[in-house]
Amino acid sequence: MPKKKTGWVKATEYLFLLGIIIAIVAGLGKSYVVAYTPSIMGLQVLIGFIIGLIGMAGMGSIDKAETDIFLLAVVALLAAGGLGHAFCPQGVCVPFIGGILSDIVSYIGILVMPAAVLIALKAIWEVGSTKF
Repeated sequence: MPKKKTGWVKATEYLFLLGIIIAIVAGLGKSYVVAYTPSIMGLQVLIGFIIGLIGMAGMGSIDKAETDIFLLAVVALLAAGGLGHAFCPQGVCVPFIGGILSDIVSYIGILVMPAAVLIALKAIWEVGSTKF
């Protein structure tokens, strides 16, 4: 994280926190919020997109030194999310905890995916651009 906490850094921190809280609440109560699932997913994507835009601009909490760590963490999270279906083989979930863990990880994945795509594009651009 940058040493100097600007308003943008604090904004991305609060957006991450908000997104994680939404993911946990929606994952815990998925059977109660099933009618709102598209809205929750849309909100998570929007929050992630804003985080990614701020990160691309270099003003957010994900600075150049933390890009690699962030992208690696997203890959690990998405791999864990893919394996989250192991908690629910053939549609039969491990009682109580399996479905909840799978849902929470899925919502967090929806949050970080847009930010990861934008930050990865910036990293690819920086690596691929030649500096003469």
